[in-house]
Amino acid sequence: MAPVKISHVVSFSSQDPKYPVENLLNPDSQRRPWLSCPRDKSGQLKVELQLERAVPIGYIDVGNCGCAFLQIDVGRSSWSLDRPFVTLLPATMLMSLADSKQGKNCSGVRMFKADDFLAPASEESWDRLRLTCSQPFTRHQSFGLSFLRVRSSLDSLDDPVMGPSAPVSSGLSQ
Repeated sequence: MAPVKISHVVSFSSQDPKYPVENLLNPDSQRRPWLSCPRDKSGQLKVELQLERAVPIGYIDVGNCGCAFLQIDVGRSSWSLDRPFVTLLPATMLMSLADSKQGKNCSGVRMFKADDFLAPASEESWDRLRLTCSQPFTRHQSFGLSFLRVRSSLDSLDDPVMGPSAPVSSGLSQ
């Protein structure tokens, strides 16, 4: 269960200048969230993150900050820009309609494991994550994530089988 470092932000749809998306890069820092721009009333927030290397993803811990739903898709930096990502975690409810409208339970933590992920994506190695957060129930306040931690299903990231020159397997990588 080795931690996986997020190396950088590839793209994002919105951010509050006071709470930028880069806050997700260091989950052990002063716990400042990534929030949508206060003027953004779309109800949807996306970020694409580059992982340090391609690994099988075993666990993802997420700190919610007002999102009603979260979906996590995965891909590879080697893919062409028009190739669609693969869904790892289908849209999952983080807040109910009632909680969203009343502003309750906005800051929960969800810990996802391999059993929560869709096959065959859960059996592959990935170096890109695309998170889609949505809050369709209330559009008058910013929302986002307070932290994101990714861990590999490997015991150690020094595993020679998963070295940088090792080929990536299965039909999804074709």
